[in-house]
Amino acid sequence: MSVRTKTGCDGCSRRALLKGLGLAALGPLVLASSDCTTVGTPDTGTATTCSGGLCIDLADATNAALAATNGSLLIDAPSDTLIVIRKSSTTVVALSAVCTHAGCLVGFQQSSQTVYCNCHGSEFAEDGHVLGGPARRALRVYSATLADPLITIAI
Repeated sequence: MSVRTKTGCDGCSRRALLKGLGLAALGPLVLASSDCTTVGTPDTGTATTCSGGLCIDLADATNAALAATNGSLLIDAPSDTLIVIRKSSTTVVALSAVCTHAGCLVGFQQSSQTVYCNCHGSEFAEDGHVLGGPARRALRVYSATLADPLITIAI
């Protein structure tokens, strides 16, 4: 006569038990990995066409993020979406915001001063070159100047 002890899986198969344990073990990993590398996509600002290309008026409330150092905004250009990053009181950077790997929009990660794609984890320097893949090609860089209260981007 065998003695059977009660378990939390009374009557279930070994396969069901192992499947349940596997799912329970993966849950925290999925939650942790999705939380640690997420970078928000910046808000979208407004720009107008001007003699130098595109002009972003810093006095416009929708562009307020670019009034402060390390602020960033997405700007829709005629043939691209740009990410504009305020680096200092006199310097701005303008890059294509379209990841060269799969076409997702990138965001600026202030803590590491990098441009990051949430879709597959590509990381770019502020000069557009690839720091980490899967992207292999650099982001397009646009010439940008700041003369308060306007940022002008040559497109």
